[in-house]
Parts: sequence; structure tokens; C-alpha cells
Amino acid sequence: MRPWAVAVLALALAAPVAAGLAHAQALPADADKDGIADDVDECPESAPYDMVDGVGCAVCDCDENAAGDDWSSRGDYLRCVLDEVHARRADGRLTRKASRPVVKAARNSTCGTDTKVRCCIMFAAKPQGICKVMDEARCEADLLGADVVEDIDGGSCFPNPCVHE
Repeated sequence: MRPWAVAVLALALAAPVAAGLAHAQALPADADKDGIADDVDECPESAPYDMVDGVGCAVCDCDENAAGDDWSSRGDYLRCVLDEVHARRADGRLTRKASRPVVKAARNSTCGTDTKVRCCIMFAAKPQGICKVMDEARCEADLLGADVVEDIDGGSCFPNPCVHE
């Protein structure tokens, strides 16, 4: 291959990489990774796999329904999530693969229940504990045979929030 051809080929290969780097550097900050830039995110600490609206707030908030009331049942909360998943899949905003962790997080949550908490069951020899949704009264180290047990209130156990600090 002639020297000038090698130089042209090198430039052709470098251009997409340089363009990709420029594009990556131009993306705005999104600390909670919900797809809404931090400078316009009204709910900057969205839970992982929450589906959010245009301002970054959960469409199906774990604590309350759209009217601002407590969920009447766990089924109502799950129906909200599944309805939103189906709507976003139908209009192309969500792929089947991307919908799986959303549904998994909803199913592994305390949302829609008053008596359940996320219980972190920690063992000294392991860097990550086990997160279980259970009745608050059962979240006790003596009952669970663990070194440390911590009640971390409501939310999802997916992804696992129980990590030694």
C-alpha cells in the first residue's frame, strides 16, 4: 500500500472515533441516569429502573399514585408500571430488553404495601448483603442469623442496595 493511501485510511478510521468522543463529551450530566439532564431534572435522585416523565419524576412513584394518595394495593402499583411499560413498548420508546429490569425492579419492591420493608441482611465475610422484601417485624439480626441487619424502608431490592461501606 502506498504511503499516502495509509495516511488516508488512518484519517478515515480516526474520524468516527473522534466524532464519537466529541459527542460523548457534549452529553449533559445525568447523575441518576434516568435520561433527564441534571440541570432540568426535578427529581434528581430517581430510583434505578424507575420510568420517569419529561422532568425526571417517576411515572409510578413507589410511595403514592398519580393523585398523590397511597397505593390502594400492590396490584394497583404493578398495574401502573405494566401499563406504562406496555404504552412505551407500543410507541417505541422502550425495547423488550429494556423493559425487563423495569418490571423486575417493580416486582422486587415494597411499593403498594404498607407493612413491607427492604431488609439488608449483611454477613461480615461478604462485601454485599442480601436484600429481602419482608415484614418490618421480621427484619431482625437474631431472627435472620446475620451479623448486621438494616431496615432501609421502601423501594426495590433490584438492583441490590445492600453493600458494605
